[in-house]
Amino acid sequence: MDARLLRSLCLTVLCSVTVFMVGCAGKSVYVAPGETMQMGADFSDTDMRTMAQSMYNSLQSRLVKIRGPESPAAIVALLRVDNKTSEHIDTDMIADKLQVELLRAGTLRFVDRTRIRDMVAEFDLGGSGFIDPDKAKSAGKALGADYFLYGELGGIKKTEGKTKLNYYRLSMKLTDVETDEVVWAEDFEIKKMYTKPGIGW
Repeated sequence: MDARLLRSLCLTVLCSVTVFMVGCAGKSVYVAPGETMQMGADFSDTDMRTMAQSMYNSLQSRLVKIRGPESPAAIVALLRVDNKTSEHIDTDMIADKLQVELLRAGTLRFVDRTRIRDMVAEFDLGGSGFIDPDKAKSAGKALGADYFLYGELGGIKKTEGKTKLNYYRLSMKLTDVETDEVVWAEDFEIKKMYTKPGIGW
């Protein structure tokens, strides 16, 4: 083969490979944290914000009714939000987001989460979903809390062909430390469907 023809062929192949690699390269851009973005059907930051905002609105309304608008801000120990889904979801982020929203409103005061983790271990308040009233009362007094706030995130996933359907449910409860009465309970549901173009998953 002629040397010039060989060089030309090699150059063509090299250019084609370069164009392909550039076309396949990823692109990174900044996105506003509050912007709604839908990428697939899995749990997202938008879902987290929506759930936290919904819980905040409901809890605010309930506390005004049971405590009165002029009552001093209640002290809440936000124990946990358990992840019952099959996904790896950092439910601490949901709890933190909810706490931030409630603190901004100025209607609640919160016990430091580090102290709560120690108390959860000491009084065995985590994991089982059941809180022993006597242990809860002792822990509540030790923390100086009026209420315990806790919940769980559950989910169901279904896939048929190229379509995926994901369902998420966040449920939360607020219990009175002294009486063990559930004074507020709420849930929020999200259902998302995603159809992938092209072949398979």
